[in-house]
Amino acid sequence: MPRTLDRRRFVLASLAGIGGATVLGGCGVASGAQDREDTLIVSVSDTINQLSDVGVVNPFLLGTYRTGWQFAFEPLFFYNPWWTAKVTGPAWLPGKDGVIPYLATGFRYNADYTEIEIDLRPGVSWSDGKPFTARDVAFTLEMLKASAPQLNFSFDMNLWIKRVDVVSELRARIFLNRPNPRFMMSYLLWRQDVGIPMVPEHIFKGKPATTFTNFDIDKGWPVVTGPWKLVNSTSEQKVWERRDDWWGAKTGFHRLPAPKRVVVLPLYSTDKLTQLLASNKLDATHNIPPANAKTALRKNPDLIVRARDQSKPWGWLDWWTNQLGFNCSRPPFDDPDIRMAINYALDREEIIRVGFDGDSTAALLPLPSYPSLRKFRDLARPTLESKGISTTAHLEKTNQIMESKGYRKDPKGLWAVNGKRFPIVIMCQPGFFESYLPIMVAQLRRAGFDAGYKALSTAGSMVDRGEIDAFMDGNQGAAVSDPYGELETLHGRYSAPAGKVATYPNRWKNPEYDHLVEEMGSLPPEDPRFVSAYEKAIANVVAEAPVIPLVDNYLIMPVSTKYWHGWPDESNPYCAPSLWHRTAGLVINSLEPAPRP
Repeated sequence: MPRTLDRRRFVLASLAGIGGATVLGGCGVASGAQDREDTLIVSVSDTINQLSDVGVVNPFLLGTYRTGWQFAFEPLFFYNPWWTAKVTGPAWLPGKDGVIPYLATGFRYNADYTEIEIDLRPGVSWSDGKPFTARDVAFTLEMLKASAPQLNFSFDMNLWIKRVDVVSELRARIFLNRPNPRFMMSYLLWRQDVGIPMVPEHIFKGKPATTFTNFDIDKGWPVVTGPWKLVNSTSEQKVWERRDDWWGAKTGFHRLPAPKRVVVLPLYSTDKLTQLLASNKLDATHNIPPANAKTALRKNPDLIVRARDQSKPWGWLDWWTNQLGFNCSRPPFDDPDIRMAINYALDREEIIRVGFDGDSTAALLPLPSYPSLRKFRDLARPTLESKGISTTAHLEKTNQIMESKGYRKDPKGLWAVNGKRFPIVIMCQPGFFESYLPIMVAQLRRAGFDAGYKALSTAGSMVDRGEIDAFMDGNQGAAVSDPYGELETLHGRYSAPAGKVATYPNRWKNPEYDHLVEEMGSLPPEDPRFVSAYEKAIANVVAEAPVIPLVDNYLIMPVSTKYWHGWPDESNPYCAPSLWHRTAGLVINSLEPAPRP
């Protein structure tokens, strides 16, 4: 599944030390005590200090940012990767096994997974009063297919969709080009950074798909199904006011949201975000490092994290498992033995203890530690044990491999052959991974590698073109319910010649692995054939180490209870309070006013 949103592309070159605009300065929003009590103020993730999409609210335009559309539009379904036996969704919106129906009430595959039938919820309407129907679903998906590859998700829709039929006003049928038992999970069940919104046919039809901005406040654009209308859009903020004629309230689906307005601010430096949280000038923000979270919590007793008793981990498990990646097409990193030698040199426990203040968990597989993936992680345990891969370093194995390749340690204790040392320069983007990269570098140097790292704003594009040998990255497949999405990103089809952009950056080729992943792609995860193919495929990944998983990614997001209660937490994990994600609307609709003195 080619990526549609890549966190490596968020260039944070000047994040640290930037001043930033004053929150709500000069805009007249939340100027009084009552206004502030009615207002939810959030800082999102995609733009720094200023919003750069002032005149754009089309979620499909390349470069569109998540500055409100993610809660103004609504999904057919949500998916909650943190679901438990007791909690799938919020109390007002039940679900099952993580699937939470919203604009739709259900879906069904045919026997060979080439057709999907979707039933829509009666009574849903757009903000201009027009009904939301299966015609909007068909139009949206067909528009994306016809616009490939120039819109977000359009490549994928052209790859998978043959056509979409309108069976009735409340039923759509999707015909696929080939079997895909996880099409719904990949595209139409909203979670984290994943999910396609439906758009109104009567607004988008006839507009140039690749340039239509969907922005005109005087016309009431964007037209959405969510309970929000955009009333102000500047480089400092976007202001969304509550629509009291929302279909959900009129039909009894759910009460109106408690906030009367949502103010969306850009991302600021972590120090500034910490200050704003500490002073209750923000209700929710992008994730911040453990040290900043500790400072904010100490200064503001109204702040909470995932565990209200502040037991660790403070953060919410994300799908973006941190890993060391390689350009597997260039020597010496085209040698799986060399990659394994590096793997044995890394001590994940030290990385967590020093780099995260204990607030993370070790990762030995490119799969996050969600409950739904536990079975697949367990299946890989025998392979990990047979290879001697654990959370601590095994320098004797590193030494054995390097000596077998002809390397010997020079007087400085670094591996060399014919007087030439073995360099490892790890590339990253500024603002990512730098809290623990120095620890990794120290570990690699202790193991004898001439290691260092560079943080460059151009790192993402350089890695994509195959110009970098070693780089920090995170999972790209957003695997939350089964491992296929992540394993598929390592398929050899995504490799590319040097200088050409690769869809995924590892450039690893393994025909046996490719065949196994292709077999997995046509099967549901409960099929024994899927499980068998997975066991063999993950054994290839462990043995050849095209990526070296390091730590789970946790999003530490303190939220303020000064004005709002009802935030998700450890005891009620109906989603995470990451309001730049697709589940923002689920959180906002679940908030309640804090008791007033």
